[in-house]
Amino acid sequence: MVNIEFEKIYTAFENSISSTSLKEVARHWREICDENQLPCWNDIRPFAIKNHLGMVWCYDYDSVEDDFIGRLAGHKITRLSDKPFKGARLSKLRPNDKYPRSLIRARRVVHEPALYRGQGLVYKTEEGIGWGERVVMPLRREGTCPAGIFGATEFQSMTDGENFSLNLRGEDEQWFSLAGLMPGE
Repeated sequence: MVNIEFEKIYTAFENSISSTSLKEVARHWREICDENQLPCWNDIRPFAIKNHLGMVWCYDYDSVEDDFIGRLAGHKITRLSDKPFKGARLSKLRPNDKYPRSLIRARRVVHEPALYRGQGLVYKTEEGIGWGERVVMPLRREGTCPAGIFGATEFQSMTDGENFSLNLRGEDEQWFSLAGLMPGE
């Protein structure tokens, strides 16, 4: 039986996404959703999104430490930092001024659960900024696999010296709550 409310919310989420590549990653997440529960890490099929793996990333949620631990990141994501992604805590990967917002966002995706779409300033380093769009989707806990988040970020890197007129305040956020829609949550 199809959950009509879930389908409405997912459709609104997908329609909000500008990037064709991010839409395809989101569609894969939707395809691996069971009618009674959110997908887990083992449900993800890399071959289905092979053209977009460079922009994909996943974090496991450590409920004891209330932090997220890097599980997987594509080359477009890992090259933004000199720190290793796999096994690193979000608190160590994100700059001190960005970590609180990143943690709040990731927690909401897992705990509510919710779908997230952001557009705008998606990263900032000493070398430049990344302007683009990101999507984040929840993953449920199953067996030894913890709950987590599955996301992808498409961006254009710009150096500080480039002439651009962008709003550098951060991301414009859109949230799509799935609370109460999946019996297995």
